[in-house]
Amino acid sequence: MAIAVLAVAMFMAVTTEFSVVGLLPVLARDFDISLARAGWFVTAFAVAAAVLGPLLTMAASRYAPRRVLVVAVLVFALGNAVAALTRSGTVVLAVRIVQGGLLPVLASIAIVSAARLAGHSREGWASARVNQGVVATAVLGVPLTAMVAERLGWPASFGGLAMLGLVAAGLIGTLFPRLAGDPPASSRAAVSLLARPRFLAQLALAGVLFTAMFAAYTYIAPLLSLVGTLDGVAVGWMLMLFGFAGVIGNAIAGRVARSDPVRVSAIGSGALALVMTLLPSAGGHRLALVVLVIVWGAAHTAAFVFCQVGAMVAGRDAPAFAMALNISVCNLGIALGALAGGAAADRFGTVAAGYAGAALAVVAVLVAGAIIIVRPQAALSGRELPSPD
Repeated sequence: MAIAVLAVAMFMAVTTEFSVVGLLPVLARDFDISLARAGWFVTAFAVAAAVLGPLLTMAASRYAPRRVLVVAVLVFALGNAVAALTRSGTVVLAVRIVQGGLLPVLASIAIVSAARLAGHSREGWASARVNQGVVATAVLGVPLTAMVAERLGWPASFGGLAMLGLVAAGLIGTLFPRLAGDPPASSRAAVSLLARPRFLAQLALAGVLFTAMFAAYTYIAPLLSLVGTLDGVAVGWMLMLFGFAGVIGNAIAGRVARSDPVRVSAIGSGALALVMTLLPSAGGHRLALVVLVIVWGAAHTAAFVFCQVGAMVAGRDAPAFAMALNISVCNLGIALGALAGGAAADRFGTVAAGYAGAALAVVAVLVAGAIIIVRPQAALSGRELPSPD
């Protein structure tokens, strides 16, 4: 039950982050800005997570996880309420920056706490369980907020997320067990991670992979609309299909991620490269479009678990800080991906965002391949961390 409560909190927080993806056309219209400028609502959140996340997590990890989680969730709820009530794009952007800074705190402490409750060697299972909140974001959160915005306006979407945040905070305060925070000594272990080649290589892989993922995913709504000639409601259903495919991807990832996170990340990157390359040409074939969206959703969601488990394995001495750095690097990738996809779309058309994502996914495959090749040599030279098994 405690891990399920964390999944609810993650659903609220990650839906807050990614609901904007489905709302970009509406936000661009209402604030009278270009699609690329509206992409800054995604970018600002991600940059804040990348810059502020590790420091805030290191400070917060000394306190009891339940207290930190409740405070973080309440701040998310308050921010969503403000976004629902304002009509200023600048205020919405400021809210996104605050929420972005707190996302790594919430997510890293939630995932690490779940792993502590699950026990050693079950990190993949625990991460996948908490990640069900991320999956639910793709299945329900993003498509429902898009549909609500289409019918009632985007402020109603943020209002609903504010109420869900209050519910999540209450559930954590009531049902989540008391756990001790990390001892002060863990700060030294946290800083030492930055000198470990294996951990830094894992972060590099996560950053490139997430840049690839979000070069295309940030613009999935206009991309599907253009390629498939779909209206807003149809795009919502396609986003829901994407999310249901993510359920499958999350289940598979929870089982295989612990075996070799780098190798499975390479496979997932290859699948993403293939899908993003083929998608623009699938518009005239609705069945092909459906199949590609399913594969895309499964690989996209699995990548979250692959990177989470990879960070926990490589940074076992300071798992909360390792997870925060992973989330921060992933969010930096989200920001760079949004910018790269937006730049490609502005210059060459919306479909170019898909091609940009494909090219970056190929780079992620190459990075993973390099890690796999070098890894045995590092192990023999003593520079590699010992296996956690």
